[in-house]
Amino acid sequence: MPGFPVSPAGRIAGAAALLVLGSAAYQTWASFRDRRRFPAPGRLVEVGGGRRVHLWCAGAGSPAVVIVPALGEPSVTWAGVLPRLAAETSVVVYDRAGLGWSDPAPGGRAAGTMLAAALDLRKALDRAGIAAPCVLVGHSVAGFLVRLYAALYPEDVAAVVLVDSSHEEQHRRLPHYPVTILKWWARDRLRPYGLRRLAFALGVRRPPYGRHVPAEWAGAATALALGDRQRRAGLRELAAFTRSAAQVGRHAPSLGRIPLTVLSSSRDAPGVTSPRRIAARREMYRVWLPLQRDLAALSADSTHVVAEHAGHHIHHDDPDLVVRAVLGRVAEARTALAAPRSSGPRPRRATPPCR
Repeated sequence: MPGFPVSPAGRIAGAAALLVLGSAAYQTWASFRDRRRFPAPGRLVEVGGGRRVHLWCAGAGSPAVVIVPALGEPSVTWAGVLPRLAAETSVVVYDRAGLGWSDPAPGGRAAGTMLAAALDLRKALDRAGIAAPCVLVGHSVAGFLVRLYAALYPEDVAAVVLVDSSHEEQHRRLPHYPVTILKWWARDRLRPYGLRRLAFALGVRRPPYGRHVPAEWAGAATALALGDRQRRAGLRELAAFTRSAAQVGRHAPSLGRIPLTVLSSSRDAPGVTSPRRIAARREMYRVWLPLQRDLAALSADSTHVVAEHAGHHIHHDDPDLVVRAVLGRVAEARTALAAPRSSGPRPRRATPPCR
């Protein structure tokens, strides 16, 4: 019995459907495989409802440095800086819900907001026995999180370091920002991740963090970047950006006298070479630098440093600057904690964290 004739358009549609199904199946299998290949390097700490977040801990001593990575990025993006800081004190890198090795958060309006992540961090540090006060380091949107944490728990914060931090007005003031956010969201929402994963496996695409992640962590970094769970968590954080900005504007308009260091990227970033991208970055930077100066004004005790040759990931382009800035605040905090005081923050416990 002859079959029904299939038009060229039908053949194309059928091939596309098979490609999508095959891509999805490959992605599901590879994500499951990678979770077994790359176990968590740190500790999984329950924060309620059976949900756990990942704290990657190293070093010993106080005050502890608590690092919070950028939007949609896992703890492993700080693997290059971690051992240098850990040689001097305790260091904890925090994976927010759904990122890195942390369990995803339940749905709802709070999902993906930096306030929800700050509350998770508080529970995790308490339950892991991390000594307070800590030096908080927030990169990009995580600047919102550390500001909220400092506003909610000022007695537990020795200092804050903002690494090219987001500003609560940037979505209103940066040129073309809403369109850029929409493009990011659509790209990650619609991208066939199985095909992208295959491109990495075949060497067609370079690893997502390139030379900036130590070789021993490159496989884990790529696997996490391509995983479904991390993609969904990043999309949630992106969708919640304006809510997070409103939260920090409402709850953390100032840091008072908490010591603050603001590290800002340079106007001309490494890797930005095309005339179109150079022009776009310089247009953006005319607004970005004043926003960074606003952040430096959040505390009565602040330092603002503009990196000479660093893009948004200053800890990748100029790790020496980040290490100096963080350890400088650690040294100041040690001096302050050693001085006699009648009141004020004291460490909850003196044991090394996450053991």
